Amino acid sequence: MLRVDAVEQIFNAPDVNPFAAGEGNILGEAALDRLLLQQQVQPRRDLASLPLVVALPADQITPDLEPQLAAAIQRYCAARIENNLLHIRHSRLQHSVGLAIVFGVVVAVLLLALLLATTVLAGISALAQGLIAGALCVFAWVILWDPLEALLFEWVEPTRENRVFAQIQKMRVIVQPQE
Repeated sequence: MLRVDAVEQIFNAPDVNPFAAGEGNILGEAALDRLLLQQQVQPRRDLASLPLVVALPADQITPDLEPQLAAAIQRYCAARIENNLLHIRHSRLQHSVGLAIVFGVVVAVLLLALLLATTVLAGISALAQGLIAGALCVFAWVILWDPLEALLFEWVEPTRENRVFAQIQKMRVIVQPQE
């Protein structure tokens, strides 16, 4: 159940007000964002089969509010899904390019190190060569880590959100007066 003081609070976060009633007002969160977070923490597989009950003050309920609100929620969820897909595509492109650049830097540094090891540094001790090789391995690992991690895992959160928004889109909206 979404308990809000105004329809706008379903989509837009109210101001933080620790003196108000309801988590959304206290924390300054939009009701659908709060529902999204709850579903990510404790997912319900049957969410789409449940009604989305919106409790509003009685003076704000009009006869045509339910279908208008259902359409608005559909549009909002569709827009958020499309926005998340756009962010996933952007992230993949950005981090693929970043990974290619960083990989090129790592290869260049390793080739330079190999060249130095066979010429200028050929006469140093095995311990020093091992330390240099270890330092280069750590450098390569550190520089490759961020773009690789982002490429592999940054899509997970928006994809999880999209699953919840797709379920919310299927929910039947019911508007009822607050008690």
